[in-house]
Amino acid sequence: MRVAAAVLALLIVGVLGANVLWVLPSPNGPSQPRMPPGQSPFPIFRMGPMLHVVQVEPGANLSTRLLLTSLQGLVNRDGVELYLDEDQVKANTSAMLSFVASRYNVSHDKISPNQAIDTYASRTRGLVVFDPSRPESIDIGTMIAAQMDSLLVGPDFAGSVAARTGLPILFDYASRSDWSSLGSIGAYDRALRELYPSSTPTLLAILPPDRWAIRDYLIATKTFVFYLPQGVLASPAETAATKRILHATPRGIPILGWFNSPTLTEENSFVQMASAEGKFVAGGQEVPNLSVLTALGRNETRSQRSPAPPLPSLEKKAYVVLAVPDGDNLDFVSGRMRDLWSESARGTVPVAWSLNPLLSDLAPPMLDMYYDTATPLDRFIAGPSGAGYLYTDYTDPQDLASFVAFSNRYMNASDMDVVWLLNAFTASEIPYSSQSLAIYVNGLRPDGIVLDYDDQPRTRDAWVQAGEPAVAPIVRSTHFWTTRDNVLGKLDASVATWEPGPHFLWITVYPFRFGLQDALGLVEILKTRLGDNLALVTPGQFFGLMREDFVRLAHGRLGEIEENPLASALFRTTLDSARSELREADSWMAAGNPGRAADAAFRGLENLRTVSAEGALLISLGVLGIAGVLGFFATRLRRSDPRSRASIQPGVVVFVAVVVALFTFALREALEQNFWTYPVILVAIVVAAVHRPLGRWMDRAYPTEAPLAGSLVALVLISLAIRTTAAFPLALIGTLLALDTYLRRRPANAPDLAAGLGFGSAIGFLGDFEIVTFTALAVLLVVSAVFIRGRPLPNRSRAGGSALAPGFLLSLSLFGLAVSFYYSIALRLGVQGDLLLGITGTLLVLGPTLGILVRRILPPLPPRTAQIVALTGSALLSGILLVVHGTVLTVLVLLALGTSLSFAAIASIDGYTNRGGEPHRALATALLFLPLLVMFFRMPPIVYSLTVVPLPEAIEYALYAPSVLLGATCIFLVAVLAVRGRRRAPVGKDYRAEVDGGPVVR
Repeated sequence: MRVAAAVLALLIVGVLGANVLWVLPSPNGPSQPRMPPGQSPFPIFRMGPMLHVVQVEPGANLSTRLLLTSLQGLVNRDGVELYLDEDQVKANTSAMLSFVASRYNVSHDKISPNQAIDTYASRTRGLVVFDPSRPESIDIGTMIAAQMDSLLVGPDFAGSVAARTGLPILFDYASRSDWSSLGSIGAYDRALRELYPSSTPTLLAILPPDRWAIRDYLIATKTFVFYLPQGVLASPAETAATKRILHATPRGIPILGWFNSPTLTEENSFVQMASAEGKFVAGGQEVPNLSVLTALGRNETRSQRSPAPPLPSLEKKAYVVLAVPDGDNLDFVSGRMRDLWSESARGTVPVAWSLNPLLSDLAPPMLDMYYDTATPLDRFIAGPSGAGYLYTDYTDPQDLASFVAFSNRYMNASDMDVVWLLNAFTASEIPYSSQSLAIYVNGLRPDGIVLDYDDQPRTRDAWVQAGEPAVAPIVRSTHFWTTRDNVLGKLDASVATWEPGPHFLWITVYPFRFGLQDALGLVEILKTRLGDNLALVTPGQFFGLMREDFVRLAHGRLGEIEENPLASALFRTTLDSARSELREADSWMAAGNPGRAADAAFRGLENLRTVSAEGALLISLGVLGIAGVLGFFATRLRRSDPRSRASIQPGVVVFVAVVVALFTFALREALEQNFWTYPVILVAIVVAAVHRPLGRWMDRAYPTEAPLAGSLVALVLISLAIRTTAAFPLALIGTLLALDTYLRRRPANAPDLAAGLGFGSAIGFLGDFEIVTFTALAVLLVVSAVFIRGRPLPNRSRAGGSALAPGFLLSLSLFGLAVSFYYSIALRLGVQGDLLLGITGTLLVLGPTLGILVRRILPPLPPRTAQIVALTGSALLSGILLVVHGTVLTVLVLLALGTSLSFAAIASIDGYTNRGGEPHRALATALLFLPLLVMFFRMPPIVYSLTVVPLPEAIEYALYAPSVLLGATCIFLVAVLAVRGRRRAPVGKDYRAEVDGGPVVR
């Protein structure tokens, strides 16, 4: 008990600490102006008469490089004259110099570093010395040097430079105790108060102190620069300090630089915070000479190499775009992208290259280098998420509208009509709000929109987003990220569901692992598997054909449904609406407006999908009605069957369902925060056993009122977990505590638990979480607990053996949740988007209900036999699920699968009860498996190849087709049960007790 109390106390302290230290997003207040979208944030620099190229010695130390970049920034501010030719950066400075000289007719010569210092030292006022033992002093020194027109240098060179130039040391960080006594957070806070007012208001920078390449630009523009850890390794105090800086600066401005990413969470975390503060990132930390590049080619309008190629005829092919991401980042554009650009395969097939249109002001030569050498098959699109990198749904609508207007100006100047968008990676299908997408459609009027760098679509692959004056087709990307086996495995799972007709794939090639030749090799394999029915197209052709296909697909779906007289009679109003939408689509198509035609057709298609889903629901209810009638007559015919007397206990089912629903709300909140919150869920599973000693203590403290006390504690802890993810372990403990105190006074049977878990999961996962819903569930929970009084039954926790098997099977009965997370199932159903949630809810409710009815209908079976039969049936149904198509047929197979799994779970709990176990232990175990099951369903399968080991194609296929894994699991469990059955001799058992599910009589 003491250990349990200590664990609980530590969890509560951790939750309180997280809430006290963690800073909420700052509101947009009057002290935070917004940069007008028509303004350029980048100051204009003018070229001098001659560009002097300084050859930086290979292997030069940080102090040398900072000295030269600071000199370059100060000189170029007044007239661009210095260019650094250096190593240890991703950009090829020599190649860029050659391009600049020829493209812009720039004269240049070469000078040594000492010559540069001797020539230009007179333009500076003194020296600023950083302290190598305090990395933040480099950023502080950068700002001070910029504002005091001084050179930034380390203590190793300060003396020699002062002697050579006669410049005084104006600021020495190490000797200034008022600065050196501060930690990094204190130093940046002071800089925000004292240095920011003299900085440029239209720029901000985050840059690791050991990065020097872009500091010439930061000094030339007097940009405020800072660096603090981000992501999971950042302390709450460091995160709060970052937010203070973001909030103190205007909205609508770019943030230059980048950050170290040891855990891969840093990017996600920082861009979320920047987006919430109305800012966007212009990433790049290894691009030297920005103060030179920004002075060339500005105020020019660029055009793609050739007009968009004509639109081919729509055929029964897979239309594929090969796309190169990461063009929003300057480091990529100046480094890895140049390698890809030089491949011989370029120009032989269409490729969509993402670029940041902001480069037309920040570094025009980087754009011109590609535009000038592009082939007609090289098409440029705007990298995430327009003219800069932000997360669309983490940005205030006013900020987003301003950013889109800002992006529109730069995209027009770069002749781009397709935009790639990102939202924060949440380890599931990344959501995009219709409001945010409509802002892009209205503000850009794009030819099309591409979403995210995620694994592949989950619940919706393509749709049409309507705005006020415009519409645009939208597609989710499929990523060639880890291995060829991964791509082939996930595409195999999708292609197996394809019906005859056009299909569309936007394949994103991970450029840091693969080149164009790798991508073409993948395409050749796909061509072979598709019988050569694959065509590589440009983005313009892709979206043009997609518009036509929405009209074709809607007409085809309408024809299929009209052939069903029952559907035509039952859903006449919805079908009439769909027909009206298709007539409108035909009118728009005849008028030469395929965009509006696609929008109308898509709306009609959504109506037709609703008809299919509702029809499947009606048939499912019909199946339930038939099973109910059969169950009733079976019960009447077998009155002597003890199971007919062991009826469902509505009070128990309601209590279990309510507790599970409330717990699921907390689970949803934890899962939807971000992928780095997942460890909190794992911690919860580890510490969950604390509920047992707490329950025993509560039984002693409140002998007759423990269920009510446990329910109130659960409500408080679950409410806290909904408020903050850090409290999720408390929510799990509270949930198990409430169930334990209640079910030890009102024992549940197997059907009670199966029904309660299924109904509660349906409410918790599919219900809209709002105060009315939560209040209603809370009242129902308390009322249910009030009427349960008395002392608990004797604890038999050691009897019956482990509850692992029945608990796992009980959680497995929630397989219906997979419908909401797997693209292969969505394609088989022919249903997308929110309609999948309705089907999921139907399966979660009807699966256990039908399992209970089937149990009543069938003759009594020993629990082990019943499990073997049900699991064998589940394995067969899992295989059938791989070959069926159509909404109704697929729903029926899924419903049969849910029924079979529920029947197996009930039989397993019966067997556990017969051995002396307490059924509610199986429920507790199922609730421990539930978060793991949902995390597995939500997690993109590509994560396993990224973080564990590359997997062969067959296993990759199984990860994208979950019924394969389910079937394999069922077969394994059948084998285990068969082996155990042969090993156990039925000595001393009463067969009738085992069959009836009652207590064992010896």
